[in-house]
Amino acid sequence: MKKNSTIEKATAEDVIGIASLLSWAFGFSKVRSREYIANIGLETLRLIRGEDGRPVVCAGLLQTAHVFHRKPVKAANIVHVAIAPEWRGKGLAVPFVDALCDEAKSNGAAIATLFASTRPVYRKAGFELAGHEIVYEAATAALPSASRLAFDRVELGDPRLAVAYGAKMLAESGLLERAAAHWNELRRAPTDALAAYLAEGEAAYLILDMGNEARLEVRDWFAASPEAALGLLSFLARFRSVYPAVRWHGAPQDDLVAAMPDKGWRLAHQEEWLLRVLDPAAALRQRGYHVDAARLALRIGEAPPLEIDIRAGKAEVGEAAGASGAAFSVQPTAFAQLFTGFRSAAKLAQYGLVSGDSDDIRRCDQLFAGPPPWVAEHF
Repeated sequence: MKKNSTIEKATAEDVIGIASLLSWAFGFSKVRSREYIANIGLETLRLIRGEDGRPVVCAGLLQTAHVFHRKPVKAANIVHVAIAPEWRGKGLAVPFVDALCDEAKSNGAAIATLFASTRPVYRKAGFELAGHEIVYEAATAALPSASRLAFDRVELGDPRLAVAYGAKMLAESGLLERAAAHWNELRRAPTDALAAYLAEGEAAYLILDMGNEARLEVRDWFAASPEAALGLLSFLARFRSVYPAVRWHGAPQDDLVAAMPDKGWRLAHQEEWLLRVLDPAAALRQRGYHVDAARLALRIGEAPPLEIDIRAGKAEVGEAAGASGAAFSVQPTAFAQLFTGFRSAAKLAQYGLVSGDSDDIRRCDQLFAGPPPWVAEHF
């Protein structure tokens, strides 16, 4: 098979083959593989076939957006890239991901994101570290119990949960504008062990997975204020007689951690997601910024410099006129980190990945300032 083999959309006849790839690559059971395919939708799956016509490479391509400073940047999540064991190490991953990025860009995505099992491979495809996935764990006995915020059980598909998540999304940096596939995965089996709870005044919500005796898993959560975060933790404390620990996805500067006592919690897992900028001008135009007015000429690698002109908080981006020698310059490998706020211009300058005068570096730090980027799920 050649590296430039045709990328095809999956069909119903491919389900068995794709399920096998997911099992071999990620240890999915047959039931879990079929559930996953149903959750993200067969229409999102792309594959390469072997000479016998069976899938040997597959991945999902999900249309979504990541939010930066309250504005969504159109994106594609490349999810669960699976390669048959006998085809690994043959250089298929990079051209396959390149083709997925081309399709994503043709569909309007300005950025593409993924989690990488082998970072060097995806760096060859132009991806770079861009944000965090963090899982915290706390002993339920250590949770505060001072609050009596009332929670009611609601249906998993209650639309108020999505509305509340929208408020959380705008307050953070990097969170997904979730598509149906993301919500489907949050509500995945075992559904009989799942329950959703919504606080009075919609100040907080929880989606709890009670299927693991070792710990209580928070699939999703939101707290609108420090008081709501305390109330959410106090509600979780009611499970202390059954579960010794509780886990949740959170931010690097996490609201639930801030509401915890100094002790009783720990970092259970940390991983970074990667981003490739497909259309720099569109990506810069779509994201929000920390300043209301600024102008910066920005050169990415050897490309012609772009001028970012922000007025009243809205960005206009076009080719810079007469600024080719004076533009703030950033290496392509560092641009993704700068764009999401994963690393500041000042820090990237220390690594020799950006160049410019001190005023430009300071202006760039102001432009891309904000909460550290993260995602609330593993996609």
